[in-house]
Amino acid sequence: MRAADIGTRRVAVWGLGREGRAAIAFLRQRHPRLPLLVLDDTDAGRAPESLGGGIEYAFGAGRIAGALANIDIIVKSPGVSLYRREIQAARAAGTHVTSLLNLWFAERVGLTTICVTGTKGKSTTASLIGHILARLGRRVALVGNIGIPITGIESARADTAVIEVSSYQAADFDGQCDIGVLTSLYPEHIDWHLSVENYYRDKINLLNHSRRRIIHRATVEIVERFADGSSARQDFFSDDHGIHCCGTEILDGATAIGRVRNAYLARPHNLSNLSAALAVAKSLGLDSAAALEAASGFQGLPHRQQELGEIGGVLFVDDSISTIPESTLAALAVYAGRDITVILGGHDRGIDYGKLVERAVAGAAKALICLGDSGERIYSLARAVATRRDDVACEIHRAQSMEEAVVYARRVTPPGGVVLLSPAAPSYGHYRDYIERGYDFAAKAGLPAAGKSNSYSPAE
Repeated sequence: MRAADIGTRRVAVWGLGREGRAAIAFLRQRHPRLPLLVLDDTDAGRAPESLGGGIEYAFGAGRIAGALANIDIIVKSPGVSLYRREIQAARAAGTHVTSLLNLWFAERVGLTTICVTGTKGKSTTASLIGHILARLGRRVALVGNIGIPITGIESARADTAVIEVSSYQAADFDGQCDIGVLTSLYPEHIDWHLSVENYYRDKINLLNHSRRRIIHRATVEIVERFADGSSARQDFFSDDHGIHCCGTEILDGATAIGRVRNAYLARPHNLSNLSAALAVAKSLGLDSAAALEAASGFQGLPHRQQELGEIGGVLFVDDSISTIPESTLAALAVYAGRDITVILGGHDRGIDYGKLVERAVAGAAKALICLGDSGERIYSLARAVATRRDDVACEIHRAQSMEEAVVYARRVTPPGGVVLLSPAAPSYGHYRDYIERGYDFAAKAGLPAAGKSNSYSPAE
């Protein structure tokens, strides 16, 4: 659906966050007098004066179902699950449910679009693709789940859009992007998707709407289960026949491209992200060696294994963006060989922490500090693991606040050690987002908070 086709139909925008406000602005630009209904699940919500008049509001889940009765179109923010009862009922009644991403794709012209998704690695990969392309002369806009709505693109200043796409956004994506990238697949966000099967299907829906697919080789079996039978070209990375790494050497099949000179990208998990970014550059006809050289100036993202500084010889690392066990395991591997105190836990989505806890208690960490709702479960699991083993030297502590966690971490981490905030869980219910959580960690440690460190801007 194009925004121009809305006409006089009754429209609701669900969500008052960054994406919802951008959707309101997008619709108002095209239909200045269009009446809008804005829905928000916050019971105590208030109408923002900055959005102007001509808008009705329904705050709180109790009012939303009734408010939807007379609506023809819902423009849904990503956080509102497609599987939610109200959305399912609205669809069954003939209401069209769409998103800002879909509306933008329905009318965009003249841009190369590269959409990046995956359970982990999508933020780094999208940022790295943007960095490389900008250094090689493209005018790049980096938008999407990374924190800038799709409508933040200034088309007159950009020729390429690199779009980070969450599973929430991929689930009902009905546009057509030039390149779809899949970095990885692990069970995640089951509270939103209701099942692992739905999660995989919703992720892979992005690939079904891509003219060219660039896929991590390890995901191929799952992709084949849910991908459609389209004729889109499909390339693999982290594959012996495509772009992959051998140690810190990057190869394309049997042909050497060069060595990774960036210490951050030389970390094992980032070598995969780099391979994905180089595969995208290759697909665009760019020289792989030049792309690898361009990557050498890339800096890590804030809150992704970001080293904040040392206090008393102890390194404090903000990895607040880690919301799944696999990301935390990757962070533990980076600092293997040092005494690591890891702060775990947050919102509990019921995911399996068994592998993470087994490895941490068996020696990957010297101390576990458990926070939040999932922290309670991690703590109980860790104590059970420790009880049945006779070789455990790992401290296991339950903390009630970030302040308590940092105080305990300082007490038990020796000089030369690492205090690692890598929660393996979202921040919902405790912080606004992972950024606020990372800032709180830095503040309690008495160190400068992580800032935006990536060194390219969309205008370059």
